[in-house]
Amino acid sequence: MNDEKDSQCPSCGDAVLPGAVYCIGCGALLLTPPQQERPLFVDEVSDESAAPRSVRGALFGPPPPQAQPHSAEPGKGRTVPILVMIAVLVLIAGVLGFIFGKDGIGPAQSEAGPPESPTPTTSEPPVDRDAPPETQLLRISRSDTEAATKLIGTWIPQLAAVGAGDGGDADWNKALARYQKLKDSHPDVLLLDTGEWPSSYVKAGMYAVVVPYPGETSAPALEWCVEQGLSRTDCAAKRLEVSGDPADNYDAQ
Repeated sequence: MNDEKDSQCPSCGDAVLPGAVYCIGCGALLLTPPQQERPLFVDEVSDESAAPRSVRGALFGPPPPQAQPHSAEPGKGRTVPILVMIAVLVLIAGVLGFIFGKDGIGPAQSEAGPPESPTPTTSEPPVDRDAPPETQLLRISRSDTEAATKLIGTWIPQLAAVGAGDGGDADWNKALARYQKLKDSHPDVLLLDTGEWPSSYVKAGMYAVVVPYPGETSAPALEWCVEQGLSRTDCAAKRLEVSGDPADNYDAQ
């Protein structure tokens, strides 16, 4: 037999069923509904087009007054221009090397014989697992930047946006754990710093988990979500852009 306190409303004293959330007699809240975790899809578009205002407030809180590029370290916002400059310099160096090395002219050929094969470049060292979780996510996103720039102008599936604070996870440890769980399920995912893509994301200070399967429209990305058995709250379509309105670069099932 249940304890009398467990079967009565503490507000009015009426009998309540086990597990009831609200009292039928007076409407008093008996249990606190569990918080549900979901991706940062609603907060990426305007209030009117994303969801009712009450839903937005319950899940994510008020949107920032104006999206500003998130920069954890100086010069971070210039990542894309720097990559373009590096690509140009590499191209120039390759042309000069071809000209001076052609037919044994110049330093490409010497008495010692043909030049040695260049040492293959190695990828960035693995992320330090002892580093703070926010630092680990930042480094992962930077290592994924080059691959992400090749997706500009295309639609790709997005699985979530992780990060601490309003609209995200309880703390950075849980944000990192959620990213790692998604990475285990989909090893080819990329991590994007939303502050680096203000034309694709309204809210800076988060890290979007996307799948590098590009399409000219949102349809292939949404079809992929369906094929994976993911609902509209677990998978959406995102277009990576460097200009324009973020509301035009989002689509859901």
